[in-house]
Amino acid sequence: MAGTIIESQLTDKSSSTVRCVLGTEENDAAIRSLLRNNPVRGEVSLSFEREPNYFQSTSVAGEKSQTVLTLERERLVGVGHCSVRNRYINGDIRRVGYLSDLRLDSSRQGRFDIIRRGYRFFEELHQVHPADFYFTSITADNSRSLRLLQRGLPGMPLYQSLTDFVTLLMPVPRHRKKTERLNRPAGSRLESKGVKIVSASENDASGLADFLNICAKQHNLAASWDEEMILSLQRHGLSLSDFQILLRGQKIIGCAALWDQRAFKQTVIRGYGRRLSMARPIFNFTAGLLGTPRLPAIGSTLANGYVSPLVLMSGEEQYLPDLVEMLLVVAANRNLEFITLGLTANDPCLAIVRKQFRCREYLSRLFQVRWKGRNSNDLNLNSHLILPEVALL
Repeated sequence: MAGTIIESQLTDKSSSTVRCVLGTEENDAAIRSLLRNNPVRGEVSLSFEREPNYFQSTSVAGEKSQTVLTLERERLVGVGHCSVRNRYINGDIRRVGYLSDLRLDSSRQGRFDIIRRGYRFFEELHQVHPADFYFTSITADNSRSLRLLQRGLPGMPLYQSLTDFVTLLMPVPRHRKKTERLNRPAGSRLESKGVKIVSASENDASGLADFLNICAKQHNLAASWDEEMILSLQRHGLSLSDFQILLRGQKIIGCAALWDQRAFKQTVIRGYGRRLSMARPIFNFTAGLLGTPRLPAIGSTLANGYVSPLVLMSGEEQYLPDLVEMLLVVAANRNLEFITLGLTANDPCLAIVRKQFRCREYLSRLFQVRWKGRNSNDLNLNSHLILPEVALL
């Protein structure tokens, strides 16, 4: 489960005062408080929050989900989440669980008994109707968590590495003239090659779902889509008009959606390291002159939109820069400061983005998670690229 879970030497204080339960709406305020007050520390400290209601973010795109809470003397000290949805594995649709949002209260850091109790409770929940597979992501610089979870300790699941996942944070131009310069060349290049880009409408939902599934079948861990699922995303801030479709004639060859999730899922700046704190005034002054994003104020929510889903037919990767440029224009018109893309380290599209755009990169690792008992299916992935949607992680 992604997140910061230990900061000091592990202890195993087995205690009858620790118990696990399934989270409900009654626990909403306590969960949000735990996420808000336990940021992930780093040069930029971030809290990953779920305001105004934690459970609003757990049913996106038709997923089935469970939230596991760990209580000590009836105080919430740990949380973890699992969402199960249909994803493609080796060309077939399978039920796949994604483990996320693991947080341990800072006052309980190093308490291995709490961590293990949560995993055991989750395993018991899923013994009757387990997903076919489970996976998770962990930031690469979270070395303590990586060491713990890969040690195969008693009572813990096995973490088997799948691939590296690169999250790209791309600044949005702030000057209108610069965004117009992006817009015109992208449109002209596409037209010269017999390709046009249009915003999707309600009539496109069925064809869009078919296209997404054709491409997803050629990748591992990509979500399976249907028309109802696409239309349901409007409740979570993603309407059909947010999908940009690339057409050659009447044939869809690519699409991407710009998804602003801040209404239910926020990344909040909670602090800067000493070096960045000292440099921030000068950096922000220069950014104001250049029209580039500033380092946000502590306590502010990152003005970010996810480029997800992002899909191109095989052989059409040359149009990726044009598609991204068009989305940067859309993002500028919405007053977003960054857009986020997610690609695996061996995806050829990653080299294209790096060559064409200035990005800040964050490296994570994807792992299969499996228990030694019933939930022990091995993925045995074929050679298809792994491509989970960054907005659904």
